[in-house]
Amino acid sequence: MDHSGMSGMDHGSMTMGKEGPTDPFYAKGSGLMPKAANGGKFLSYADLKAQDPLYEDREPTREIELRLTGNMERYIWSINGVKYEDADPIRLKYGERVRFKFVNETMMTHPMHLHGMWSILDVGADQWNPIKHTVSVQPGTTVYMETEVDAPGQWAFHCHLSYHAEAGMFRKVIVEGGPESTQAKTDVIAKDGGEV
Repeated sequence: MDHSGMSGMDHGSMTMGKEGPTDPFYAKGSGLMPKAANGGKFLSYADLKAQDPLYEDREPTREIELRLTGNMERYIWSINGVKYEDADPIRLKYGERVRFKFVNETMMTHPMHLHGMWSILDVGADQWNPIKHTVSVQPGTTVYMETEVDAPGQWAFHCHLSYHAEAGMFRKVIVEGGPESTQAKTDVIAKDGGEV
């Protein structure tokens, strides 16, 4: 489009699109890119470490891969391509250590949360890996966490974005075994049809 006939509009002298400010709010070509105040650095999971090693150093019993999946056009969120209502529960054994592998195949961050148990986020710090309740899995990334299965009963495992959980990115976790009194109490609640 030829704008030469527009008098009073000197587009050639405008700097729009040519150069940005020396401290841009938007990184060129990548959308919004925040900047830490006072020349600081944003905290990342790699910066975290436990004050004390809280769990014994042992290998996980097994690994469970959870692919974080969805369809943004249909607004469906799922784990391993299956919505909650169509999924079998995740069954764990009391006393085992499970390594969860989250593979985020979507274009959104998913803060994954397992109720009832702490998890060890693998940031490569061995016994000093941080302990977390919720682990944010960025788009297109893979994140590992290990869980000491120390709470018998039935637990929720879901994306902490409520609308993602409601749309299907949710699982029931059943921990089998453990102290009989706690397990029996949980089973009675479940048999009575109550929410667990």
